[in-house]
Amino acid sequence: MKASTSVRKERLSLNNNTQERLTAAELDIMLCLWKYTQPVRTARLLEDLQPVHSWTLSTLKVLLGRLEEKGYVQVTRQGRFTLYQPLVAEAEYRRRETGGLLHRFFGGSPQKLVASLVEDGSLTGEDIAALEAILRKAREDHADENL
Repeated sequence: MKASTSVRKERLSLNNNTQERLTAAELDIMLCLWKYTQPVRTARLLEDLQPVHSWTLSTLKVLLGRLEEKGYVQVTRQGRFTLYQPLVAEAEYRRRETGGLLHRFFGGSPQKLVASLVEDGSLTGEDIAALEAILRKAREDHADENL
C-alpha cells in the first residue's frame, strides 16, 4: 500500500476563482504574455524568454500547459500554430499578490511594509518623492469622499 502524501498548494483568489499561485518560471511567461494585446505563438514566447531562460520548446510547452491547467492562459489552435493569451490581467494578479504579501509578512499593515522598505535602505530619494506624490493624491481622493 502506498503512503499518501498531502501537498499544500498555495492558492490565490482571482476574478472570484481560486487559482494556484504562479511559480517563478510561470510568472516569467505571464509577464511576457502580458506585453501583448493579441494571442501569441509559442515560438514568439520562446524567443522573448531566451535572454532569461535557455528553455527548449518542449519545456516551454510543459509550462504553458500548467498555466492552462491553473486557469491563467487560454490556448487556441490556428491552423498549425498554437496561440496563448492571458485569462488573468496583470493588474489583478499584482493586486492579489501584493495583498497576500501584505497579509503574510506584515499582518495586513501597509505602514509595516513601508517601514520595512525604509529600514533596509532600499528607497532612493526618487522613490520617496514618488511615494509622497502617490500618498498626496490618495489623501486628496479620500478628502473628496468625506465631503
